Amino acid sequence: MKKLMKASFLFLIIGFISTSLVLSQSPQELPLWPNGIPDNPIIYAQEEVRSEGVNNSSPSKMNRVFSQVSEPSYVLFQADKIMDNGIAVVICPGGGFRDVWFDREGVDFALWLAQRGITSLVLKYRTYNPDAEGFSLQRNKYNGEVYADAKQAIHILRSQAEELGIDPNKIGIAGYSAGGNLSLMVALEIYEDILPEYAGFKVNTLPNFTCLIYPGVNDAYIKAIEAREQIPPMFMINGAEDDVTPANRCIDLYSALLEKNIPAELHIYAKGRHGFDSGIGRGYGVASWQDSFILWLKDMKILD
Repeated sequence: MKKLMKASFLFLIIGFISTSLVLSQSPQELPLWPNGIPDNPIIYAQEEVRSEGVNNSSPSKMNRVFSQVSEPSYVLFQADKIMDNGIAVVICPGGGFRDVWFDREGVDFALWLAQRGITSLVLKYRTYNPDAEGFSLQRNKYNGEVYADAKQAIHILRSQAEELGIDPNKIGIAGYSAGGNLSLMVALEIYEDILPEYAGFKVNTLPNFTCLIYPGVNDAYIKAIEAREQIPPMFMINGAEDDVTPANRCIDLYSALLEKNIPAELHIYAKGRHGFDSGIGRGYGVASWQDSFILWLKDMKILD
């Protein structure tokens, strides 16, 4: 009996140590604005999270969806030390600006990139849900606030470049769906005139490259391209089956970039409905988009 109790106790200790080790190795969720947000205009009674079904191809084996976010945060996934190439990217998950599909359209890509030497910051930005209990939006400037969140993520990477071992001239932004829309806002610096006062960035927050995955595109961004001179190179993908953010809008975006001689690459896959994330299991061609992104980085001389 004593031997059985000792064995059980030893098993519990080993289990505790193993669990503690896993938790200690998991990246920590950190506040996006360490000093807080003065008079934060976006208020909810409580942040919510739900879990959706997990795809077999998911590296994280999680699928958390956050909503009612008023306190933005991020998780940093540093590159594998052996593969580290100094590149870093902010990843903006999608969710229609009401939700943040943090794992499926964020953490999974970050884990994949880390194995290819690229550091990622997965952003949980503030959301807009006027139907939520306890919701309050002062100043009626949600676009300026979420825009500031994305720029702050770039600011964190660039201001901490030496500490993180990344090249400040090789920091990009990537986004899915609404996150792609947000990435486009930042790449075109479209809301500089409504940035909140607390967003006083001390370093340049323009990304060096942009990756747009079935992004939301509207005419305002097309016009912004026509008016701007300094635009980072862009990599864009979509599926012909997408009826939420149609592929033809990516064609419009690509055409506008082509007119301005901005380096850009566009892939429209025959398969792939909206929200195909990695593309694995959605079709043969669309499952290769992440590899195509890496090859594009090489073509752009961002990756050696």
